[in-house]
Amino acid sequence: MATDTTSFDARERVTDRVSWGRRLVAGIADGILSAILMMGFMMAYSKAIGEGLTMPLKALGALVYGVEALVAGSMAMLAGAGIQLGFSIVLGILFALCTSRRTSIVAEMLVGIVVGLVIWVAMELVVLPYMNPTMAARIALMPLAYFIAHLLFGIGLGLTPVFVRTFGGKRREQRRMQRRAEALPT
Repeated sequence: MATDTTSFDARERVTDRVSWGRRLVAGIADGILSAILMMGFMMAYSKAIGEGLTMPLKALGALVYGVEALVAGSMAMLAGAGIQLGFSIVLGILFALCTSRRTSIVAEMLVGIVVGLVIWVAMELVVLPYMNPTMAARIALMPLAYFIAHLLFGIGLGLTPVFVRTFGGKRREQRRMQRRAEALPT
């Protein structure tokens, strides 16, 4: 009887696996969502306070263009969007690689929020003052919004288990893995 339980546990672990490629896709999708949550909020807030819809993208683009990014136009905005998307996708992939189908969404949400807050602290204390003082000056005008944007970013990262489950192809992969599990010695 013990072998039946062991065999079931082994089959369950095998069917819980998600391929690296599917995790990569899940991480990319999660990273894009996280970037949209963060930048969407920052752009809406920036427009609401009269700074202009594109100011957050230009401020990010100042990492490449310096203070001229605030007047450089579309190239600075593209650079800013690329920086945010790239960073978000990398973090989304890292989260997806560390997540399984069984990962608790609540636990992952808490981890995501903590990571968002750690990034906020690092940006405020180290990255912006030394690497992008133009953005630091713009963010100083809206500190609460910048904090909330990082919370939203963390919430986006916390949704990683949903993306892993969605892109994990459980039904098709489960059938394939079930056949493998049945081939395991009992």
